[in-house]
Amino acid sequence: MPLWLASLISPQRLFGLLRRSRWLLLGIVLVYAFQLPGPALLDAWAWGPSQPGVVAGAVQAWRLATMLLLIDLLVLRLPAVTLLSGLFALLSPLNGLGLPAERLAVRLGLTLHALAQPARRGLPSFSLAAVAASASDLPASLTVQRYRWHARDSVSLLAVLIGVVWLWHA
Repeated sequence: MPLWLASLISPQRLFGLLRRSRWLLLGIVLVYAFQLPGPALLDAWAWGPSQPGVVAGAVQAWRLATMLLLIDLLVLRLPAVTLLSGLFALLSPLNGLGLPAERLAVRLGLTLHALAQPARRGLPSFSLAAVAASASDLPASLTVQRYRWHARDSVSLLAVLIGVVWLWHA
């Protein structure tokens, strides 16, 4: 989904997401701009950013912004129980390696719940007081439900795999 289409759905969320990730996106553009070889962006700068670097950095920043927005839309559209059961289903093959899939899914669910809570006013997000305040907002229990695997799930998974392989080779 292009960013402009998602901005029609919820422009405030889009601009808030881009505002929160602006330094990451700028850092990606700058790293690519100064690390990729090629002709200089401005002829007066011998050690300045390169034209291919700026273009490649902008493309990567666009991809990251699109991915962040799609993840944000996914987390917002799915109820927490459904998201947890999906995480559990994806992590369940790790049971064979001795990793507890249910515990991992619950921890990811708690992390997503904590990230969805707005920051408290007056507290820096990295302070111990902010961590303690956000920990008090966590739910007392989470439920992981198991849903049956249907034929449409297999078709959807196959379609996604075909799309990924097609994009990989394109």
